[in-house]
Parts: sequence; structure tokens; C-alpha cells
Amino acid sequence: MRALLLTGLMFAAPAALGQDKKEDNLNITGNNRTAIIATERQQKGMYDGAYNFAPAIRAGDFIFVSGAVAGAFGEDTPVGKVEFQTSIRRAFNQLDDILKAGNASLNDVVKIRTFHVFDSPHTTLTKHEQIGAVAEVKNEFINEPHPAWTAVGSTALYPDKGLVEIEVVVYAPQKIVAQDMNQ
Repeated sequence: MRALLLTGLMFAAPAALGQDKKEDNLNITGNNRTAIIATERQQKGMYDGAYNFAPAIRAGDFIFVSGAVAGAFGEDTPVGKVEFQTSIRRAFNQLDDILKAGNASLNDVVKIRTFHVFDSPHTTLTKHEQIGAVAEVKNEFINEPHPAWTAVGSTALYPDKGLVEIEVVVYAPQKIVAQDMNQ
């Protein structure tokens, strides 16, 4: 059985190309949840795009973030550890931007799920080296206590040359704003 993970659709391109311009508040609320959208590019490409999905959804005190893909984008030869970790950092920066748009941070992450193409011709890294590379970068962005983490192998990711997709669940209680009783 072949697995193709689509949660990172159009989410990897900004990670490969660099940072997007951040917008004020593009979040959309309704039906007891809020779609968290950090940039106009995410709104056009993901939320309003061909596949219609949110970069993240807040449901109560939890935020569920669609996957950010790191890979060998723009590379003609298989990537090693340095290039792989650079791409992972871009993905974590994307996740961080989305969480900030939802009033949360990477230090609020309680669960990480990574999907790996361990047998990809686009990297020289072994399964163990891929996991280690992700762990090193994760620790640059997320402080202790460490979140739960599940790593899953897959045969392919979207877009092509994707090597790992990082999906997170965040616990970030909503702040209740006290209303002025004199109004």
C-alpha cells in the first residue's frame, strides 16, 4: 500500500522560497473554530486555493497545524545533513509564524507528528540520520519539557522532493478579555 500525504499541499513552497509577508489578521472564525492564516499567500494558496484547507485550526484551547514540508527543493543532487536541516528550519519558522497568528508559540506544542520519506533518492541520510537531524533542529525551536513525538515512514510527500512533513498539535488556552463594566 502506497501512502501519499497531502496535508502540506502548497505549504512547502513558501518554506522552500523563504519568508512570506506577514499580514495583520486573516483568521476566519465560525462553527466553534477559527482558521489560523498567517499570510495572504497562505489564504490564497491554501484556504481559498484548489484544496481549501486551513494552515491551522483553533478548536477551544487546542490548535491543530497542517504539516510544513522540508525537502530537497531546488536541489539537483541529493541533500546532506546541512541542507536538510536548513529546510527543516524553514519549516519550523513557518510553523512558528502560523502559531503566532493564533496567539501561541512553538513552546506550546504538546504533540509532533513527522512523516518521513526514508528511502528517498533526494537525500544521502539514513533513517536514523534523518530523525537525528529533525531532533536537533526541533530542540533549537522548542524548549523542555519535550512534546510527544511520533515519526512515521511514508513512500512519498507532496510536493515532489519532500523529505519530511512536520505536523503539530498545540495547547494554548485562549485568553479571556475582561469587559469594562462601566460601558
